[in-house]
Amino acid sequence: MVLPRHKLRGLSLLNVSLVAVVLAIAITAYLLFFRKDTPAAGATRPTFAVARGEVTASVSSSGTLQSSQTASPQFETSGTVTQILVKVGQVVAKGAAIAKVDPSAAERQLRIADQNQIAAANSVTAAAESLDDAQDAAEAAAEASASPSPTPTNGQQAQNQNQGQSPEVAVSNAEASLARAKADKEQADQDVEGAQAAVDATTLKAPIAGTITAINGSVGSVTGGSSSSNGSGAGGSTSGQGSGSSASSTTTASASGFVDISDLKSLQVAASFPEADAIKIKAGQSATVTLNAEPGTTLTATLASVSPTPTTTNGVVAYSATFSLAKIPANARIGQTANVTVQTAKAADALYVPSTAVATSGTTSTVTMADGGGTREVKVGVRGDSFTQITSGLNEGDRVELLQGAIGGTANQNGQGRTGQFPGGGQFGNGQLPRVGAGGGNRGR
Repeated sequence: MVLPRHKLRGLSLLNVSLVAVVLAIAITAYLLFFRKDTPAAGATRPTFAVARGEVTASVSSSGTLQSSQTASPQFETSGTVTQILVKVGQVVAKGAAIAKVDPSAAERQLRIADQNQIAAANSVTAAAESLDDAQDAAEAAAEASASPSPTPTNGQQAQNQNQGQSPEVAVSNAEASLARAKADKEQADQDVEGAQAAVDATTLKAPIAGTITAINGSVGSVTGGSSSSNGSGAGGSTSGQGSGSSASSTTTASASGFVDISDLKSLQVAASFPEADAIKIKAGQSATVTLNAEPGTTLTATLASVSPTPTTTNGVVAYSATFSLAKIPANARIGQTANVTVQTAKAADALYVPSTAVATSGTTSTVTMADGGGTREVKVGVRGDSFTQITSGLNEGDRVELLQGAIGGTANQNGQGRTGQFPGGGQFGNGQLPRVGAGGGNRGR
């Protein structure tokens, strides 16, 4: 059967469309699964000319500003707080009165101690007189026994007979009585001193000069009578204001200290370093500090101490370090975040290359020479964050390839965080590095 012409034309167009779709699918599959990308013409790794300058290594961490001297004094005498003489933010001198408790009980104990002291003193006086009498009697008895014709009418001899003891025993007993009386008097003196101290302690005084950062009690609260606490850790919260001004005697003041005092004129930085970095730092090393609150200001600091004991948080071992600041900004506040960079090693007038140019396997380090020069073994010295000192194997001006295509990581040698910045000051780009001249102010920092 012969189809009409218009139907033949429709079938031809349909066939052509189907063939086009099949060809498109085939070409796409080929491009996706079978075609191999050809290397880009002229694609090369960036290179770097070995330069000479100063290479430094450092470790960094973040911490907080803290006061180098703090105290949390507590009343040593139990009682109900009757007065609070300071407020949060007030600067106090050492020995300044802070608060008072009711002194009635302490004063009553002092009166009792005073009376016992008087009684003990009278007992000592009486015992001393008894000893004098016994010694006089003993001397008289000795003289009587030495006489050729002793007379039995001696009054003291009759007294000794009535007492049924010899003069020597009487003296010994009198001496023992006097010793006991003196011991009682000494104890009474100590009781008076303790009672007087308890009365004096009804007024809480500042053990250091500083600023009141927290008040943890209130009028009407009952103190626990614990000793004052001094330390060098973090200052107390400036928001703590105790439990209000209620006069209820059932409220108890904070056991940690009635107030917190911090010396805000002597601040330091406390920061923790992971164990891999902690072994590189030691007391006396110089450091730089920046505050998040003042990002444009760099402070000079000295590492004062590193804790010998670690802290472990979520399985991470870290060691706390304390830094002394050479100068404290006027706007510095305790608790502010501080970023610390400690210089751990330095090499002056050294050959250096970017750390990304050095491949290390075990104790062997190699670099890849530019222009197909192959690999070359080198000896390295100071390993900085961005640059590594080369002690042998390369000469100044030799060109090496960067294995990772960039200089450094997240920070350069002095911890300024300029990823990919050339030590001479300019930025590199387009996969190429500026050529380093000999000397040329390239300090590797």
